[in-house]
Amino acid sequence: MANLPDFMTNPNAVLNDTEHEWRYGRVPDYKKVNETYDLEKTVTHEEGSLGWLVSNLVKNWEKEMSYKLRADQIRTINPEKYEFSVNGHEFHTVDEMLKIGTYNALIGDTELYKASESNFSDSHKLFKRALRTFSWEVLEVYSGPPVVAFKWRHWGLMVGDLSVNLGNGKKLEAPATNEVVESFGITVAHVNDKFQVEKLETFYDPNDLMIQLSKNKNKDGEATEKTTSTGGKCPFLP
Repeated sequence: MANLPDFMTNPNAVLNDTEHEWRYGRVPDYKKVNETYDLEKTVTHEEGSLGWLVSNLVKNWEKEMSYKLRADQIRTINPEKYEFSVNGHEFHTVDEMLKIGTYNALIGDTELYKASESNFSDSHKLFKRALRTFSWEVLEVYSGPPVVAFKWRHWGLMVGDLSVNLGNGKKLEAPATNEVVESFGITVAHVNDKFQVEKLETFYDPNDLMIQLSKNKNKDGEATEKTTSTGGKCPFLP
């Protein structure tokens, strides 16, 4: 493994990039996320295995795409070729992903979530408030470089209320369930000879995740209207 980049052998390698420009002016703290992952993961990959390497790569990619500000400082991708898509829809460039955020890029516009009504900051605050942590693990790897196909699981305990702006004066409000929500999917990553991601295609059901998060919404399933200074319906569910 001497010839492998550090982001393939250490899941927290990019957190050592203290000279890079990070969102909020500091390197993010992943201590709680890492502790939860170690306690709740369902698969343990042997060090040096393909599953272990892929897991490290994706975990570093997530940290960089979520918190680094400059595309040219994201070491896990080739910024000149990088493109990302979900469920066969349009591809996003690295600059587009850095602008809208990973949550918006992954979920998009669904019945229960509108990425078009949310910016980077709003989307991250929404999920960080609703979930204690949002852990991620590789379950199976089907092929190795240069085209890496793998199955994954994303999960977290919902401890905070959900509040989603759906546009047109509508807002989805759902009290916390205090239950684990989880999502499963398949990702196909095309990497170059430096193990940098150049193309990333993910396939999963984003609506399934939002259905779990909105389990405690009002019984008729309708979004509520936003409150205004002149009155109107209460946006909080009974």
